[in-house]
Amino acid sequence: MFDFLKRTKKPNPDASRLLASILVVFPTVQSVTYESKDETLEFSFALNGKFTQDDFEKFLAYVAESLESFHHLEGIGGAKMELNVEGVYGTCFLNVRRDVATLTCRELSLLTELAVNYFGENLIEEYDDNFYPDEEYLIAQENYLEQCLNNMRQMRVEGRLVGVREHERVVVYAR
Repeated sequence: MFDFLKRTKKPNPDASRLLASILVVFPTVQSVTYESKDETLEFSFALNGKFTQDDFEKFLAYVAESLESFHHLEGIGGAKMELNVEGVYGTCFLNVRRDVATLTCRELSLLTELAVNYFGENLIEEYDDNFYPDEEYLIAQENYLEQCLNNMRQMRVEGRLVGVREHERVVVYAR
């Protein structure tokens, strides 16, 4: 009778928690997408302002060089990374795609710090003005995030999951 209810995809709880944790810990990440076919996570950062293509090319080169150095220092080999930009004027999106197998929480911290340092006030950061998590809470979330990343490496999650910010909330859904 209600077959449409049976067909609704429910996201994997561990994978959903991973995406939600990323959005909680890193307020500059506006959305995160997990793709099962290539086992990658894509992080999107939003920017307000006018930028030239040259601005983005310099930033992408800066990020690529910084992350390659980080991978070398951490002994991470074979990391897969793609960087791209959507839009140039108004609101723009920086997208970073990384493989789950070699991604670490420390790398994600570095990536967000690079974006904050490079774009400053133009980078859209979403935190409720009345609630800014304390350091202890963020450390616990980072530890949990690392645990979720380790779990993702060991299990097979099917489909595509998307985590987004929506009216000061985090929403994760399967596509």
